[in-house]
Amino acid sequence: MDDPSPQHYDPDGPSLRQPEQVPPPELQPCPEPDTNGQRRQPPVWFFLPVLCICLFQVAVLVPRIAHLNIGPGRFFGISDPQDNTRAARLNRALSGKPRYPQDMIARHIEDHVTVACTIDAQGRAHDCMVREGHYAELNQAALAYLVQASYFPAMRSGHPVSSHYRMHFNFLIPQAADR
Repeated sequence: MDDPSPQHYDPDGPSLRQPEQVPPPELQPCPEPDTNGQRRQPPVWFFLPVLCICLFQVAVLVPRIAHLNIGPGRFFGISDPQDNTRAARLNRALSGKPRYPQDMIARHIEDHVTVACTIDAQGRAHDCMVREGHYAELNQAALAYLVQASYFPAMRSGHPVSSHYRMHFNFLIPQAADR
């Protein structure tokens, strides 16, 4: 028979209530592979946020730079048949190769030199400056090469124009097989 007396809480005694048993959550199966053995692709709406961001960037950024009238030749040195634009470029047939100073070779010194200058409408270099380089002898060799070199001037609308030009030199010790 049941005990009619009230129950009192005893902290050292056994628990009066048993915790409720909660069933474990149901596991969801992985997506089944297609008949060709590959996993299913996510739905198209999954890519919608990325598409919206790309369209926003095009809609906002293109009008901001459209007034600059920058053709592809300005950055990539390629021709644009619509406005006949081309960046200045080195005439390798007439310019030869840069001279690597022998004392730098003997001392096993290598460096990367970047030189910027202006190529005028006649294809001559002016206002050349070393932008990156660590050794004065290699910097001077790069400058001397750019000043004596021959260039095809930049073209805009079929006419030669003055433009900025940048050249990178990798002065590397020639290998024994190259000598």
